[in-house]
Amino acid sequence: MKKIIAAAVAAAFVAPVWAADVTLSGDLEMRWTQEDGEGLAASSNDGDITVTASEELANGMAVSAKIGVEDAQTNGGIGGDVELNISGPFGTISLGEIDPAVNQVDELASPGDILGTTGAGNVGTPGGVTSINSIGWTLPAMVEGLTVIVSAGHEALTSDEASANERQVTSYGVSYSVGGLTVATGTIEADGQNYDGSYVGARYTMQGLTVGMDSATNDGADDTDTQTLSAAYNMGATTLFVESNETDTSGASATTDTVVGLTHVVGGGLSVRFESMSSDTANTDSNAVAVIYAF
Repeated sequence: MKKIIAAAVAAAFVAPVWAADVTLSGDLEMRWTQEDGEGLAASSNDGDITVTASEELANGMAVSAKIGVEDAQTNGGIGGDVELNISGPFGTISLGEIDPAVNQVDELASPGDILGTTGAGNVGTPGGVTSINSIGWTLPAMVEGLTVIVSAGHEALTSDEASANERQVTSYGVSYSVGGLTVATGTIEADGQNYDGSYVGARYTMQGLTVGMDSATNDGADDTDTQTLSAAYNMGATTLFVESNETDTSGASATTDTVVGLTHVVGGGLSVRFESMSSDTANTDSNAVAVIYAF
């Protein structure tokens, strides 16, 4: 009898898993960087694993959950995120460690990534602080190709009662796609900080050629304006790209970083990537190569 009861209890917990569609995905990246023509400056290994479960509900709604685990050598430890999405005629409600709304529509002109360049496509969060336990709402599609997202959350500061550590982060993002053209805009701001970030961008693809533009403004203490222009050409297994980032801080002389590179798909989820950056800032020219496997 005890075995029957134990089996019944176990089945009660396992059954919901059977009803859901569960998938496992992730990627591994091995990266080597050289700076200013010197020897090897840095190397890092990064791995991400994501478990996603989704289920159609009887009332016409759908629910999906994501658990992500990141083990980055550069971060010195293990991190991750959790996210819950509930969809229906009302659109999609997202809960958890989700990106602010503007960061879900930005980066239309940022093909470079392994050198860690910060272009205009990444508006970021106020003060560089991550907001947690956010809620986002992707509105129902009113026009084909139009996406409207709003989000709100709080910054991951301390758990005391000081009002300075209870800052709300609000954001919105709008994107519209038609044919090969995508345009987007959005803002992000936080209570109690001298920060008001805004973004506008566009991307157009035609016959393998993609051109893009990002522009971001931080009207806070740094008063930083950043513009990114990029072009990428897909030749099948190989994609060539160039990206130029110009940053103007507090009215000072603008600095420009230019990245050229290529990505080659070896087969399946295996690819290699090379980037070379030249910069107006002294001692920051660098080259990087990465081997990436996505599954």
